[in-house]
Amino acid sequence: MKTPPLLRPGDEVILVSPASHPKSDQWKQGVEILESWDLQVRMAPHALSHYFGFGGSDVERSSDFQLALDDPNIKAIFPIRGGYGSSRILDQLNFERFVANPKWIIGFSDITAILNHVTQLGIASIHGPMPHNFCQVGGDEALEKLRCLLFEGKTDIELPAEAENRPGQAEAEIIGGNLSLIVHLIGSASLPSFKGRILILEDVGENLYHVDRMVLQLKRAGLLNGLAGLIVGSFSDCKEASLTVGKSINEIILEHTAGTKYPIAFEFPSGHIAQNFPLVFGKKIKLLVNKDNVQLTD
Repeated sequence: MKTPPLLRPGDEVILVSPASHPKSDQWKQGVEILESWDLQVRMAPHALSHYFGFGGSDVERSSDFQLALDDPNIKAIFPIRGGYGSSRILDQLNFERFVANPKWIIGFSDITAILNHVTQLGIASIHGPMPHNFCQVGGDEALEKLRCLLFEGKTDIELPAEAENRPGQAEAEIIGGNLSLIVHLIGSASLPSFKGRILILEDVGENLYHVDRMVLQLKRAGLLNGLAGLIVGSFSDCKEASLTVGKSINEIILEHTAGTKYPIAFEFPSGHIAQNFPLVFGKKIKLLVNKDNVQLTD
């Protein structure tokens, strides 16, 4: 697995919109934060475009992302937000120059499609906050961890234990992201193998029976077997619908991982929340789940 170079003060980064268009000016505060890190921020030509719900047409979005992949002066790619549309442009992109000279791609939610695709190509990326979310109240610690990852390459997270955690330890690469997107990628060339890796899952706004169906699909596809570990992030605004399953998110996960032995950490601060801790996909990390706490370290 190739890891892109760390950022340095003065580096140029680019903002793109491979999925939905920015709905507000919140991204401007994201630019201010990146500039406070002494980065030179460039906007892709169609970063603020509207094409129905997308950040430009498929052609415009793929053109912007191709520019970001190929330009040697750009050291990191920041999708402004998620939404929907990243997987629509994957097959139009040429990753040859990117693989030869990798750079950081940072995002979550719909950007899960891109992160998993580049993992499949052997390049590390970062699952974490995007400029549209930088200004969320309560997200300062997540932003500082993102800055440390980009400039220093450090991961050091310690969290209190959750009652339903399954103890254990693992040292492996992290992969995964948004549950809906992972299920969407099954059977495509963009989904890497999960075997021997630590899987992280998060989602937002899904009915609990949808979550049950998607986790069941992972199980039936064999994707929950052979994991090194499982991290369960935020499932924001996920609730019972008229069709009920009678289980919480944690109970759904435990049911469909019954019979496996790997450690499971619940309530990890990752996903559609202000405190969205960044994680490097494709980088080996140590996961320790015990009765007192959960630790993720280099």
